[in-house]
Amino acid sequence: MSENNTENILATFRDELVSKSTLFLAPVDSFIERIIYFHIFDILKHDPNRTIVWLCLKHSRDGVLDKFDEFGFDIGNFKNSIWFIDVGTAGKESQDNTYYCTSRTDYTKMASYAAKLSSEQENIVFVIDDMTILASDTFQVIENFIKYVEKSIKEKDGSVVSMLGKSILQPDIEALTKSFFDVIIDVRHGGEMHANIGLNNLNVWYKIEEGTITFDYIKKKVKRDRLKILIVDDEPDIPELVKLLLSKEPYDFIAAYGGYEAIDLTISELPDLILLDIMMPDMDGYEVVQKLKKSDVARNIPIIMVSAKSEVDDKIRGMELGIDDYVSKPFDMRELNARIKMVMKRSGWSPDAR
Repeated sequence: MSENNTENILATFRDELVSKSTLFLAPVDSFIERIIYFHIFDILKHDPNRTIVWLCLKHSRDGVLDKFDEFGFDIGNFKNSIWFIDVGTAGKESQDNTYYCTSRTDYTKMASYAAKLSSEQENIVFVIDDMTILASDTFQVIENFIKYVEKSIKEKDGSVVSMLGKSILQPDIEALTKSFFDVIIDVRHGGEMHANIGLNNLNVWYKIEEGTITFDYIKKKVKRDRLKILIVDDEPDIPELVKLLLSKEPYDFIAAYGGYEAIDLTISELPDLILLDIMMPDMDGYEVVQKLKKSDVARNIPIIMVSAKSEVDDKIRGMELGIDDYVSKPFDMRELNARIKMVMKRSGWSPDAR
């Protein structure tokens, strides 16, 4: 991965998120958790005058510091720049730069500490270390708490950062929780990250090891003038007909006649687009989509399902799996061609650029 890319992407995060509330939407595991810790470490390293306020919901104050060490991020020189809002117990010895609440649901005191710290120092970064815990409570209470904290911090040019576990909460609660944030950064197990920042889409691969992180941009897959299209259909006449009738278009076709062959050809040939039948004897199209979406190299290849199964439920099932479009058999070749161009335009390819 490119060192220049890493610096550019980290600079984009720092510059674009400094005044925005940001949610990292991610599978819950320690590997993904490092993203939050690295983001804060990177802020401290490049702007040591900025203050971090860490709301300890998932880990205690000492647990957070231990996590920085565990992940290989040396914050020894920046500890005075981090304040904690932690849960205290009777008789617990107070620690520097730490305010204590009676429980993780003591929202009134949490909010008052956040307001106090933001009034004393500008440009703070307020970290809610696990929004999943917070959002599991009564929603109205949480809504009032988040809105108050955001208002207090943003008035002083600060920002809020948090993480939410994917698909842990009920879908409506997850959607409402996400609505509190300006930027949603979608982080995946496969080392992929996506965000809409301002008017720009940021799509990157990331890798974390030994206390460092590297980023590289996900390049637009389609750079060449001609498209490589994989046609998957167990009826050999269909691929041949498509090739014949679209022979004047800038398309190079390859064909697979079953699900397993389709997966093998996709991995080896990396086509720009897949035209995929549903009903095949060895593996249906839905299974093919599921397997391709689990592949690091194939998950982003656009797929148009082409099938005689034209019920709404069939289309919805395909869309839920991540297909890009659906064409019913028998199809008009002009419609198929128009849908190919429409789908590929989203991937950055333009037939006008030939």
